[in-house]
Amino acid sequence: MRVKVSFTTKTIAILLAMVLTVSIIISAVLIKESEARVLLQQRENQISHQRRVQLFEEILHSRMITLIDIISHQGSGNIVDLKRLQQSLDNLKEYLTLNFQVDELMIIDENGVWNDAAHVMSPQVEKLVNSTRNTFESRSVLSCADTCTHYISIPVMASSEIPPVVVVSTSMRELLYLFSRATDVHNVAIVQSTLAVDDTPKLSIASQLSAANRQYLKALLDAFPNKWRIDDLVIKGMNIPLEEKQLLVSLLPFDHVLGDQAFLLIVQDVSAMVKQKEQYQIIVISTAVALFFIFSSLLYLFLNQYKSRLLDISERLPMLAQHKFSEFYAITARQRKAPVFRLTDELDVVEDAANNLARQLENFDGQMAINTAKLEKMAMFDVLTGLPNRNMLTFQIEKQLASSMRDDHLVALMFMDLDDFKKVNDSHGHDVGDKLLKAAAMRISRPIRESDIASRFGGDEFVVLLTNIEDKSHVDTVARKILSEFVDPIIVDGITFYVSISIGIAISSHSRATPVELLRHADIAMYEAKAKEGAEYRVYDATMNLKVMQKVELESEAREALRDNQFSLALQPQIALKTGKLIGFEALLRWKHPIKGHISPANFIPLLEKTSFMLELDYWVIARSTYLLSELRNSGFGDVKMAINLSAGQFLDPSLPEFLNQQIKKNGVAPAQICLELTETVLVSDIKRATEIMRTIRDMGCMIAIDDFGTGYSSLSYLKSMPADFIKIDRSFVANIESSADDRNIVHSTISMVRNMGMQVVAEGIETQAQYELLCHFSCDIGQGYLLSRPIPEADIWHVLQDKMSNGYWQDAVASAFQKNLFE
Repeated sequence: MRVKVSFTTKTIAILLAMVLTVSIIISAVLIKESEARVLLQQRENQISHQRRVQLFEEILHSRMITLIDIISHQGSGNIVDLKRLQQSLDNLKEYLTLNFQVDELMIIDENGVWNDAAHVMSPQVEKLVNSTRNTFESRSVLSCADTCTHYISIPVMASSEIPPVVVVSTSMRELLYLFSRATDVHNVAIVQSTLAVDDTPKLSIASQLSAANRQYLKALLDAFPNKWRIDDLVIKGMNIPLEEKQLLVSLLPFDHVLGDQAFLLIVQDVSAMVKQKEQYQIIVISTAVALFFIFSSLLYLFLNQYKSRLLDISERLPMLAQHKFSEFYAITARQRKAPVFRLTDELDVVEDAANNLARQLENFDGQMAINTAKLEKMAMFDVLTGLPNRNMLTFQIEKQLASSMRDDHLVALMFMDLDDFKKVNDSHGHDVGDKLLKAAAMRISRPIRESDIASRFGGDEFVVLLTNIEDKSHVDTVARKILSEFVDPIIVDGITFYVSISIGIAISSHSRATPVELLRHADIAMYEAKAKEGAEYRVYDATMNLKVMQKVELESEAREALRDNQFSLALQPQIALKTGKLIGFEALLRWKHPIKGHISPANFIPLLEKTSFMLELDYWVIARSTYLLSELRNSGFGDVKMAINLSAGQFLDPSLPEFLNQQIKKNGVAPAQICLELTETVLVSDIKRATEIMRTIRDMGCMIAIDDFGTGYSSLSYLKSMPADFIKIDRSFVANIESSADDRNIVHSTISMVRNMGMQVVAEGIETQAQYELLCHFSCDIGQGYLLSRPIPEADIWHVLQDKMSNGYWQDAVASAFQKNLFE
């Protein structure tokens, strides 16, 4: 693989990106700080200007008051003679106009303008006079029309009740002059703020200026940007470029203004400051760029050597995979350079590690050739039995299928496993189980030819591959021979094991078949053989696959059925034969499919028996049965029992006792009302474990019944050891007791034997009066069958009980008993 972007390049790029980012951030911060300093300076200048304007206003105001006060008290006492005051003011008017920019002097008494009744005061002056009379303090106001005039009202002492007031109007030229001299600004003027038609602010000049100065300020105002605000000009000012200068324009608002708002327009030349700021920014940016390029160069020079060394190592390492150790050592020697400084870094460690790895790989290379042969054997053969394993088997199946078309021979696959082998491991441990598997492997290998292959597929499963078969009868012969090998018991560590084996056979004569397909067919056939209770073989055909598909489909439908409440129970009464008393019911599972209608248990129970869903369905039956039992108790049938059938998987499930106890407590029923029915086949498969489970259930207070007695492994020895309460005689014996003396004797002797052992007998499948009479004659305790009652759907149970029951007795049974005077 070629290097597109080296690690060092990526490192350099990341570091440079970080440095560039930091440089940009620092530069931006410094530039922002410089701008902030300029803005702060501008705001401080604005505050300073505001204070100066206020100071000058106060000085001019106080001067005028002092002047008028001096004039009014010349040659008189505290009481001012208005005539003399008017004469003094008239004499000084020219002096005041020249030195103090006084435009007009008026004495206003209670009759108006003194000595000039025709003079009409403006509303602004009249308002100012009234305010002065009310407070007897001097007042000032700025009135702006085309130009701004400063009015000062000064009260004087007179003999009249209403004090006269001297009103002085002055221009703003002196204020502007003082401010300009004190601050050294570029230009200053008074302006008024008005709103244009589009509601944008507009400034107009409201002070007496020269034509050149007025034209200059007008050009400055025209240079304002489109969207400007008066608040910005008042708070921080605004930079305006004009005539190759940078001008800072700001406004200072005047207090006590009549008419439109008036401002002091201050124009400062900040070209030097702006240029200084720009130079500072250039210095910051150029410094950042220079530092960035210096750092980049140093970083490249430092890391590039690592890039070269890493590429050299990466070019040499593939030689180790190619086992070119000599060439690797030669290139390493050429590229090794004596270090200037003996400071070991990570790359030195990597190079030493690569050299050490080369030496170790060279040493291991020879050993690997030896180990490869051993590993190949281990990969193809089972360690425990020494037989070929699944890998070897798959390879051989592919090989034989490919050659079968050329040779026109059959290929047969025999899939087999040991029946109930799990019990060996559970009861005797895996060590004994392994020895049993080795012995079984030897027996499986004995009957086959050398050209055939016996393999261990996994666990207790074995597969035999038969090759070059000319006739299918040869396959049958081999299968029978393998089965006969397991007739004799296998002895392991002094323990005798009777082992049976189930064989499924798949035969193929064309190369299009795959090993997976052939193994699946043989596996399906093997489970068909297992269904015959072991020690059997079956040859695969298409119907078996159909059964598997049906089984999968049925299991899926059954899961949906349980979820959708399609399952229900039918209760078949169990009657005391000689009295007709109702003993209880047997709970029978029923399935009403929404499309297929009623599905017989004979059709779905055998298919679901070996599935994981069967256990779930079994527990549903227990839960439903105990619920119905509680409903019966609440309806007055508190002494009846419920017989519940258990499958092999449910009986051996460790959680059965706990679940049963939960349902008993949940539904409030007595444990003695529950009778669990087990078949002989379930019990004898592991008598010791079955006995322990039965004792656990009986210790809870529940009862046990052995179902289908006589059809399986009927034995007095196991019957004696089983803690059962009831024995149920299979319907196949009851059906023939009228016509068959043998069946009649079997039933009679079974009833006698069971009763003598302290257990009760239940007869199934009573369908005729003659069967009923014979069973009563044999002293059979309990019976059930169509003669007495068909299974009753749970939805109809209350109606049937009301119709058939009388004082705890089943009327049909009482009638049958009376027919032969059997009622006691």
